[in-house]
Amino acid sequence: MKHVLCTAAFIAMMFCGTAAGEVRFWTNTSGQLIEAEMVGVNVPKRAVKVRLKDGKEFEIAIDNLSPPDKAYAKEHWLVMQNAPASSEGDSANRTPDAGLQNLPPRYRSRLSPDARLKAILEGGGTAEIEAAVVRSLGGLKVSQNPDGSWGRANKGAMTGFALQCYLGHGETVDSAEFGDTVMRGLLYLITLAKQNPHGLLTEAWAGQKGGAGTYEHAIATVALGEAYVLARLGSKALPGMREAFEQAVEIIISQQTKRGSWTYGGQDMVYNPIGGADLSLANWHFQALHLAKETGLQLGALEACIKKSVGYIETMQTKTGGFGGSTRDAHYNQWSLTGGALAGIQLLATQPKPAETNKAVTFLADFISAEPLDWNKNCNLYSWHGYTTGLFLAGGEVWKQYARQLMPQLLAAQEPDGSFKRGRPNWPASDAADAIYRQTLCTLMLEVFYRFAH
Repeated sequence: MKHVLCTAAFIAMMFCGTAAGEVRFWTNTSGQLIEAEMVGVNVPKRAVKVRLKDGKEFEIAIDNLSPPDKAYAKEHWLVMQNAPASSEGDSANRTPDAGLQNLPPRYRSRLSPDARLKAILEGGGTAEIEAAVVRSLGGLKVSQNPDGSWGRANKGAMTGFALQCYLGHGETVDSAEFGDTVMRGLLYLITLAKQNPHGLLTEAWAGQKGGAGTYEHAIATVALGEAYVLARLGSKALPGMREAFEQAVEIIISQQTKRGSWTYGGQDMVYNPIGGADLSLANWHFQALHLAKETGLQLGALEACIKKSVGYIETMQTKTGGFGGSTRDAHYNQWSLTGGALAGIQLLATQPKPAETNKAVTFLADFISAEPLDWNKNCNLYSWHGYTTGLFLAGGEVWKQYARQLMPQLLAAQEPDGSFKRGRPNWPASDAADAIYRQTLCTLMLEVFYRFAH
């Protein structure tokens, strides 16, 4: 019923006409791309009228448009009808200049369909990537739990991942298509923080209960941090969001071990600050610290924590350039973890680390050349996620070669409902057997072009 009402309202707001819009990229649900301006709407046929640069006009069925294009058409048509001719423009995708200036640079390319598509194309991707992301976001919306979370277990992590997908696409609590979804997910995390005495973003916060809670906390902290940064655009205020994020970061800082890493096994809570080191776990914390720095909030010993983290990453680099154990059969080895650590050192280092970065990129390039990515042989999505972020940040020809391997496989694995088929890993710990985990990792990899834009 809600869908029917929204469709009726959409049609009611549109009247036949020939008012002109701006030339922009339009993407349909199949990933097909055209560059055209909106000139009107055919109400009986439920289609948007567009004009190509050569002057030719034709119609695109509303139901075939991607959700961002639907939102653009609806709101832009209202502006075209109500604003003076000199004021015509893209209201759906226009962000106030003051809001943009308050955002860290990497957030700006995720805020409109045109900016996202430009980032994808410049990064060596194709328009199909954006269509796949939109399809996945629609599927995640349907799979959200009634309490605002995602998943059946490890809900802190699954909710954090799902929110990162939405926020990475520029979807905030104010978004027409996904605003309510984002709002409920954030409120779930805020509630989690209030439900235990430490403020951890996980149900598995107690000590001696395994280590999943530490991973969950870091992943969820990233989501809250991105939401806090994007709130500078004037989003609806969520009571407790800033407090939950600040508390989450303070926990991460206080639980860092002497080596600059994190581990689990504590008596009272899941973290164990007197423990040793765990590069797999630390890789997720590097992203959380980066978000904390981006917010500009004064968060205790944040800078000292970051410095220790960079030092820890450096101690984990092997002679061959990777980060992690130098024995291939070891559980946590450089073939599996180098991507996440490479991303960490690039995100956190105050000054560039070209020696360390170049050695790691070369290591990964040689490894992937020797053992190409294959969905049916070595689909280690946990590791691929790290490779994707690390190599994208490094850029260059290695990234382009890697993207040419990865992106077609992600696109081919996506189902019509936005989910992704399960691949076959050759390192079980890097498998993504859980459907939500798999879908969010794949979506985040597809979004890397604008989520970590330089």
